[in-house]
Amino acid sequence: MEPTPSASPTVAARPRDPRAALAIEPGLPLVGNLLDVRRDRLGLQVRAVRKAQLTRLRLLTRTAWLVGDHELAQQVLVTDEDSFIKGPALGEVARPLLGNGLLTAEKEDHRRQRKLMAPAFTPRRIAGYGQVMAARAQAAAQALRPHAMIDLAAEMMGTTLDIVGRTLFDVDLHGEAKEIGEALTACMEYMVKAGMWLVPASLPLPANRRLRAAVARLDATVLRVIAQRRAALARGADDRGDVLSILLEARDDDGQALTDRQLRDEIMTLMLAGHETTANLLAWTWYALATHPEVRARLEAELDAVLAGRSPTFDDLARLPYTAQILDEALRLYPPAYVVGRMAERTVQLGGATVAPGDIVLVSIRAMHHCPVYWDEPEAFRPERFADRKARTSPGYLPWGGGPRVCIGNHFALVEAQLVLATWAQRFRFRLAQPAPITPEPLVTLRPRGGVWVEVEPR
Repeated sequence: MEPTPSASPTVAARPRDPRAALAIEPGLPLVGNLLDVRRDRLGLQVRAVRKAQLTRLRLLTRTAWLVGDHELAQQVLVTDEDSFIKGPALGEVARPLLGNGLLTAEKEDHRRQRKLMAPAFTPRRIAGYGQVMAARAQAAAQALRPHAMIDLAAEMMGTTLDIVGRTLFDVDLHGEAKEIGEALTACMEYMVKAGMWLVPASLPLPANRRLRAAVARLDATVLRVIAQRRAALARGADDRGDVLSILLEARDDDGQALTDRQLRDEIMTLMLAGHETTANLLAWTWYALATHPEVRARLEAELDAVLAGRSPTFDDLARLPYTAQILDEALRLYPPAYVVGRMAERTVQLGGATVAPGDIVLVSIRAMHHCPVYWDEPEAFRPERFADRKARTSPGYLPWGGGPRVCIGNHFALVEAQLVLATWAQRFRFRLAQPAPITPEPLVTLRPRGGVWVEVEPR
């Protein structure tokens, strides 16, 4: 059935929005808009969201709805969230990697798992992790060679993996960083490609064999660490202050502990989400600073005034507001989780459209972050937008998603990113050694295509 364009009362109450309430993206016979999505999904999303609050797409036989309106996004993620489940890209294709972890679990499973994991992300625990983060950020900075040519995207992947290993497991993963990073990249590339066609992972295809090899490599690390920790607990070891310690002690309402498989799924999810997203946020932040020297100069002035040459600690973060604003603005321009996918389980009225069971709904976070309806000069990098901390809850700003599935580790990630940024920017400037602009690569997260190559310049 063709949708009938009409504005919902919520959308119509905002007269400054000049966009259509509903649009239909023209497509090709049979494949619909699938080729457009494969060729330039980011460009398609930005163009569509600037024209309409809700856009209908057709992907082969599936109908997809692209959401670019804050109120409609809130309806999908908050008000009517129980009418949706995860979209196919994560809900189905990601299961070989993530199992039934927090990112892929649904309904009661998700609520139970989030309750079990919440104690690992309390302010007190994050403050404890902050000490580890600061120490590892300093160690990574000390390893840099002046005037070396480095890829900051790769460096951030290594640094955040080191931090995740020590805060999740209390183990050193630095020696495995390259292999783990390659395995995670292979898994994400598979999820994006297979998610387009919903290719079953069980088929004997080369891509599926590469996926199984990558998952096996990651399992080798995660299951080894779980086995070592269980053995340590059997010997009477104490809580080591990491996430795995909390999960090993966790019990559900029936008094049941997590099995090794459940632990594996949760740790794998946290390793992917906690390592990949923060690394990308930092890589994009360094790129923005390299191309905006006036912002970098103001950052350095704040660090010099507050820290007076000593290394930053968790307790310093509240006195580094501009450092935090830079990260908020990088999250706006380059949100690592650039789109949130859901699949309707029942009929939902969304704006002027009827979303049928089985339809895909795509909340385009990045496109809303680049939409002039919500932001003046949306393509400009202006951290001062976030001088008022209330801007973090502004309409059109959803870097962590929303509702019951909002990112459980968002405060963890911001503390980590702020400590790494302050530690490295205090010591170095990075001169871009490749042509700008750098193209975003939309895998499961938003990576800088080809990395961020720079020359290290001591301050």
